[in-house]
Amino acid sequence: MKYELVELERLIPLEEVFPNHLENIRQLIYRDGEIHKALIADRMTGTILDGSHRYAFLLEEGYKLAPVHWVNYQDENIRVGSKLAHRFLTDGCSFVNKSECIRRSSTGELFSPRTTRHFFPFRKNSITVSLADLKPGPKREIDHLLAKVNISEEISHNKSYLAEIDEELRILSDYIAEMVESRTYLTTQVDMLKASQPVIFFPGKFHPPHMGHVQTILQLASNCKKLIIGVTGDTPSNDIMTQNQIIQVLSDVLETFDNIEVLKINDTLTQKNDTCGLPKFDLLCSGNPDVIHWAEKQGVKAKFVERSLGVHCSGEVIRAVLSDSSSENI
Repeated sequence: MKYELVELERLIPLEEVFPNHLENIRQLIYRDGEIHKALIADRMTGTILDGSHRYAFLLEEGYKLAPVHWVNYQDENIRVGSKLAHRFLTDGCSFVNKSECIRRSSTGELFSPRTTRHFFPFRKNSITVSLADLKPGPKREIDHLLAKVNISEEISHNKSYLAEIDEELRILSDYIAEMVESRTYLTTQVDMLKASQPVIFFPGKFHPPHMGHVQTILQLASNCKKLIIGVTGDTPSNDIMTQNQIIQVLSDVLETFDNIEVLKINDTLTQKNDTCGLPKFDLLCSGNPDVIHWAEKQGVKAKFVERSLGVHCSGEVIRAVLSDSSSENI
């Protein structure tokens, strides 16, 4: 948590404090010689939203500075209520609101101790600030901050606060259970949707591999349960790469995609009279009209995809471009 060491004169209290609780805090702070929680205050008005008892300690003991985490109180993500459970309410049904808090702090008409519950969009993490860094000085009078209550009343108030905490824990427990149930339901839906997608067979020479191939492959892979890339052996006579080299490049480039498999196809598809020796699939995709025509003759469901265009390049270049593209989409 970011904080600044701020002069106490810039801060304005919002609530009174419990005298016995203040004494307990005094003992703990002097035992450690440190402050472990920053005060939280509105930057515009200086109103203390969290840390009234720490403020009272620093004021009474004569310290000139306090560790403060400034916030913009008008931020809609900062909310206020009179009970812990009000953190879950958005209709403003609690009697405490921000305008009343600012009015009270500016007029000195302080709330009773722990009347307000402020809820922030961040965790109030621990800090370590030595008391020596807060510039100790002469003690001050803080009678105007002390609530007129006895120990029994403080104990009763703390018990009520504990009951609120128990209620909030119950609400959170119910919410967690609801989210676990929703997660299980959505996971099942995703699995069912994935299972309903086809297994696509995408044969071709891929000679030599280029980014156009990779882009087409990734587009097909995003719409299927599994994509089988069949690298055929009918490479051109002026072969730049062998069939095995093509398979190696594609396998290396696509190794992080779980639903893509690269296979070696020994035959030229258009010269085959059947589908024997081919992997099991639901849909054949190709940019070669002759392959589509062959598939239709075999009674295989087929779909034409535009021929992929791109600059011939090595596997290293393809991986570099693919990595850059992934980084841009993060």
